[in-house]
Amino acid sequence: MKKQWGIVVAIILVLMIALFAVVNVEAVPVNFGFTMVSWPLIMVILGSLFIGALITVLIATNSAFKTKKQIKNYKDELSKIDQTKQNELDNVRMEYEQKLNDQDAKIIEQENKINSLEKELIDRMTHATPDNK
Repeated sequence: MKKQWGIVVAIILVLMIALFAVVNVEAVPVNFGFTMVSWPLIMVILGSLFIGALITVLIATNSAFKTKKQIKNYKDELSKIDQTKQNELDNVRMEYEQKLNDQDAKIIEQENKINSLEKELIDRMTHATPDNK
């Protein structure tokens, strides 16, 4: 829809410039500083319009290139930061997994100790004589 409106506006501008050109055909003197020429007014207006449009395009292009370069730099920086965060996250995850493994080993060791103490208690209870009670 935006392209259609752009085309409509462009057609209206072209028609206005054509009408303006038909109305302004008388010659006017133009002083370039080192020489003076006499051109039709519409040529002076269109030449000024063209030079202004050319300057605008050059400035816009320069700004666009700077913006693209800055966006690329920001993306690279963000990628490096993401990689650093991922590495830090992986390190923290490995540390916690190691701690969990250590805790699991301690739990297993404690369970083994409990089992051996239970067996010892059962052995003592089964070998206990009725006189000791």
